[in-house]
Amino acid sequence: MKLFRSHRSMTHRQGGPKGPPVLCAARETRHQRRPAGWLAIGVFVVAALLLFAAGQAQASGAAATEASSSKPHPREKTLMKRQWGVEVLFVRETSAGYMLEFRYKVLDPEKAKPLFDRQTKPVLVHEESGARFIVPTPPKTGALRNSNPPLADHTYWMFFANPGNYVKQGDLVTIEIGDFVAKGLVVE
Repeated sequence: MKLFRSHRSMTHRQGGPKGPPVLCAARETRHQRRPAGWLAIGVFVVAALLLFAAGQAQASGAAATEASSSKPHPREKTLMKRQWGVEVLFVRETSAGYMLEFRYKVLDPEKAKPLFDRQTKPVLVHEESGARFIVPTPPKTGALRNSNPPLADHTYWMFFANPGNYVKQGDLVTIEIGDFVAKGLVVE
């Protein structure tokens, strides 16, 4: 059995004849690493949160600017009702995104007659790219749109081809049916 300890196993070393005891070098670095490591992790987390918050603020600001610049004027709906006798309800994806459905309600059948003319070819325009999409005309069913005389307070539809899911939800589109033009419609 040893009665004496070696100086390496001791928790303190003598600092010299006049100095106080000093911690061992091995213990000193181990205890200093923990707070420094936690501090580094904390700084990293705070920086990541600040970057995330800044990105969110920038994205919401850009979306608000884009929405405000391309949003139709509130009176445009009133003008459309007065001039064309229709109320646009929505444009949305359907058929797994390969078709776009345009729905509208007829308020005045006389004013809405030009929208139902079989000779007029409706077009949906993707505002960002300018790509134009048509109403498909399968041989057995004919054009995928209503062309019977309109009735008041009835909802009507037409489908536009969307090959390759080109137009996505949130995109802005314009519907053109002869002289009728509905701009700034958001795809649902």
